[in-house]
This record gives sequence, structure tokens and C-alpha cells, in this order.
Amino acid sequence: MNILRRAGVLAALNLLILSGMALGAGPASAATCQPGSPAPSNQYPGRTVAAANFESGSIAGDGFDAPVTAGTGTADVSSAERHSGRCSAHLHVTTDAGSLANFSAPLPAGSDEVYTDGWFNITKAGVTGNDVPYFRFFNGSTRMLDLFRNNGSGDLVLRVTSPTQAGAFAYRTLSPNVPLGTWHHLVVHVVANGASSTVEAWLDDQLVYSSKQVATGFSTVSRIQLGAEHRRQAGDSYIDDVVIKAGKAGGAASQLPGTFTPVSPTRVLDTRNSSPVGADSSVSFQVAGVNGMPAKIAAVVFNLTVTQPRAVGYITAYASGTSRPNASNLNFSARQTVPNLVTVPVGSNGKVALFNRSSGSSHLIADVTGYYVTGTPATAGAFRSLSPSRLLDTRSSGGVGADSAVSFRVAGVNGIPASVAAVVFNLTVTEPRSFGFVTAYASGKSRPNASNLNFSAGQTVPNSVTVPVGSDGKVTLFNRSSGTSQLIADVAGYYLPGTPTATGAFKALGPTRVLDTRNTSPVGADAAVSFRVAGAKGVPSGALGAIFNLTVTSPQSFGFITAYPSGTARPNASNLNFSAGQSVPNLVSAPLGSDGRIALFNRSAGKAHLVADLAGYFLP
Repeated sequence: MNILRRAGVLAALNLLILSGMALGAGPASAATCQPGSPAPSNQYPGRTVAAANFESGSIAGDGFDAPVTAGTGTADVSSAERHSGRCSAHLHVTTDAGSLANFSAPLPAGSDEVYTDGWFNITKAGVTGNDVPYFRFFNGSTRMLDLFRNNGSGDLVLRVTSPTQAGAFAYRTLSPNVPLGTWHHLVVHVVANGASSTVEAWLDDQLVYSSKQVATGFSTVSRIQLGAEHRRQAGDSYIDDVVIKAGKAGGAASQLPGTFTPVSPTRVLDTRNSSPVGADSSVSFQVAGVNGMPAKIAAVVFNLTVTQPRAVGYITAYASGTSRPNASNLNFSARQTVPNLVTVPVGSNGKVALFNRSSGSSHLIADVTGYYVTGTPATAGAFRSLSPSRLLDTRSSGGVGADSAVSFRVAGVNGIPASVAAVVFNLTVTEPRSFGFVTAYASGKSRPNASNLNFSAGQTVPNSVTVPVGSDGKVTLFNRSSGTSQLIADVAGYYLPGTPTATGAFKALGPTRVLDTRNTSPVGADAAVSFRVAGAKGVPSGALGAIFNLTVTSPQSFGFITAYPSGTARPNASNLNFSAGQSVPNLVSAPLGSDGRIALFNRSAGKAHLVADLAGYFLP
């Protein structure tokens, strides 16, 4: 068993702190929960066996059996501590003889792959020489393995039961000195495969252990237990937002190289918590092994936001450890807040680098929305990332005229094969003579009723574009404006041709308009709207996620929009930032809710209109 180096805990702050907006939950009313609150969810594969935030006021239900208690042990729902909402499960065990408290979730028969995900706050430890458990994995009545906090050292420890010697165990310290009285996020992934079982663990969204050679002696997992297994295992534990998923290895967990796995938006970088990125300087951040993502990934998709820049400039994203390319992902002026979606290869060290090409410092924020599986892409709809390179720059040819189009070749150039289904590139408009928008579409096709990038006269505006490629290997850009505009395109990668069938493969569309609140009513202040993706516009039921261009227009106040799976808790992330009266576009990659919809939350003091143009979806 190898120990992986632990990184620091990630902070999570919203991009904008609006007037009257509180950070963190206030004190819960005594014994007052929030029945009907959306169940927690996550991006891990498998069937959801249990999903509980305990706001119902009961531990039993939501996939969990009734708790087991004995002696002075108690198991109840409490409002004294909670990670979210107002309540959490509370297990109390003393050193008195016979004291016991735990609860369990039975798994479907034959389950050999399990993800356990939950938040824990151990407020009181027991006697030295004993431990306070987190997750425990059982086959029948035998505990295969578990993770616990050692009462003496405070360390997070993995314990594996010997498959050959009764009463013998293997121990591995995963993280030192987990503090008492604070909430910690723990995710454990187990694939039961006898002597070659897989065990991965993430503490506070950092990978702390990964091995495919753990000897368990079992090929299935039948039950997950939280709490004390035997009597006198003293401690006080609060548990919240638990999700347990189970399935069979080789199913949804084993996607083909180049296919996509969406994740709920997760903040992985926020330099406002440390120091800004200096002029002509770079910052790198870890993505592989973070927030449940594998230790090896081909490319990552994240929303990048620059805020509080001291001077004009641009940001270039690239694989850590490689040469910085001649390309830009995000352009800004002094004091602007500008977002853009980025798709970029991941370095061999699991990191991405961001270079601030500016004469002043800038703060940068990155919210990950998904990743592409490592390996050589070979299936239709799989993605192949490329080091950014320039495909188009009209500044050398005079620009694109008013209400005119330019087409440029993508197939067969800059490492792109002669036949591709769709291409991903960063599009930048600069020096426009008038306001307008740009529409990208497959060359040779009719121009769709959609926009990819909106601008005002004199602005420099970037946006990521995912678009089908025409039969002639070209993409067309139409300048819907009364003035000339300069356009720049930097390729990020492409999707393989053919009819996609694999899970996570991409199917390019239109683009097709799927939401336009200008036809109904604007989205209210601090309110949400959702729109259907799966089961509409030719998208199959069960689709994993979607890529769409989101535009805010006519906002009454400044704010930001967050896109997330319908029916789930709104994450601490932003996809698009705006000021009053602005029209701002940004490409969005988001998972779909269980109802096939995506929710958009308007975090603003005023109403705003939202427009969404679907670029494609990822297969179930």
C-alpha cells in the first residue's frame, strides 16, 4: 500500500459577495429540521443506494436501516451540529459496558464496486487505544475494511482484515491528526476483487490513498456501516450529507479513453484566499485526484474567472510541465471580472498551469465541471485534447465585415485528423466597430438561430466554442453586426467521427436554442429556472451532461449565474458574471439532474434574461 502526498484543504468562496449575502449557515433552531430538502448527490458512478441529509428528522429511511443501539449508546437526529441544512445524524457511545450505536445501508446483491461519500464531525474522542469509525465495509458479518480516527494520534487510518489469518489486520495511516470539532469530507471507493482489490480515499477533496493491490479476500460488498461496530467504542460523531453508490466494476465506472465524466461544479482554485497571480507569472493547481477525479486523466473542463486585474491582459491555460503555447483563453481589461470555459490537457503531475500575460496582478478562480478519461481515444465521440494552437486570426487579413461570414479549416491542420465530428476552440472577438454577436456553425450548413459570443463596440471578448465540423472540414463564423470585427480561434481539441455509442461519448448538435426567457419572463433575483435537455431536441433519456452556450442579457443588477443538475443542492461555483445592462455569453458544461434538466440560479439583486443554445450532449 503506497501513501500519496496529501494536499491542502480547498477553500470555497463565491465569486461575488452581494449585499446582504451571508457566508455559511446560521445556527439551526433546536430540533428543527428542513423536511423536503433535496437529497445530496454526487458525480460518482453506480446506483444510488442511500442519499441522506437527515432533514426528515429520522436516520431510518433514504436507504438506511433503523439504527442499532445498546446500553448508553444513542443514535438520533440533532440540530446541534450540521454540515448543511439544519440537522445531522448524531451517534453517541460511552465507555460504559454495553454501549453501542451505529446504522447501516444494505447493498444490492453482487455489488463489487462501492463509493461512500459523507461529511463527519467527531466532537469527542474515546479512550486511547480505541477509535471512532467513519465508513465500514462488510461482506456478510465480516468487516472487510474500514476507515477510522485513532483516538490517540487523531490520524485517519485504513484497516484491512486479513483474508488468511483470523483476528489479524493491516493498518495504514492516511492522514495525520484530523482535528476534533470540525467537519471533514470523506470519500472511499472500493472495488472488491480478492487479493487485487481497489481502495481509494479522499479526505477534504484530496486523494490520500490509492491502491489496486489491497488483499481483502472478498469479491463483493454487502453492507456499509457508520458508527461503532462493537461495544465501548466511545465517541461522539455527527454525520451529514451521505451518499452511497454501488454497482459492478466494468460497468459505468470503466469508460473508454476520451469519453467524458461530468462532475458537480467544484472550486479547485481561488487565489483570493492566498495571493494574486503576478504580472507575467503563472500559477498551477491540482486536478487529478481531487474531488473524486482519478489520479490519471487526459483533460479537464473548468470555468475560469479572472477578477480584480490591475491591468489589461489575457490568461493562457496549458498542461503543467509543458511549454506555454501562443494562445489565449480569457482576455480582460483592468478591474474587469470575466469568465470563460476552458478545456485543457492535464500535465503528467496532474496539474494545469495558468499564465497571467499582463503588466499587473490578477486573481483567478477555477470551477471544475468534468474530465476526459485517459488513454488513446478510439471510439466515436471520444475527445482528443491538443496543446492550444492558433487556427484563425483575421487581424492579418482585414477582419470580417458587417453581416458577413468567414470559414476556416480545422480538419487536417495543427494535429487534427482529416475527419472529425466536432472541434473545441477558444474564440475571441477584438476591435469590433459596432455591437453584435458571432454564430459558429458547421460550414455548408444553414446558419442557426443561436449565438456564441456577444460584444459591444471596441470590446475584446473571449468564449469557448464546441461546434460540428462541415463535410469540407471547415467551421463558419458569422459576424451579426453593423461593423467589421476581428476574430481569433485557438484550438483546444476535437471529437472523433462516427456514430457515438459509448458512455460519455459526445454527440454534437446544431447549436439549438433550448431556453430563451425573453419569450416568457425574466429570472427573478435570487431565483432559478430549469430547462429540459434529456428527452428533448433528440437528446436521449439518461444523458450524462450537456454543453451549451449561456447568455445573460438585460440584467437589472450585477451578479452571477450558477448552472447545476436540477434537483440537487446548488454548488459554490459560478459560470457567468455580469454587470447591470450587460449581455455576456459563456460556454457551460453541466451534468443533468435525474429529471433530465439543468438548473440556472440568478445570484443577483435584480432580474435577468437567460438564453441557452445547446451544442451537444454526453451519452448515458
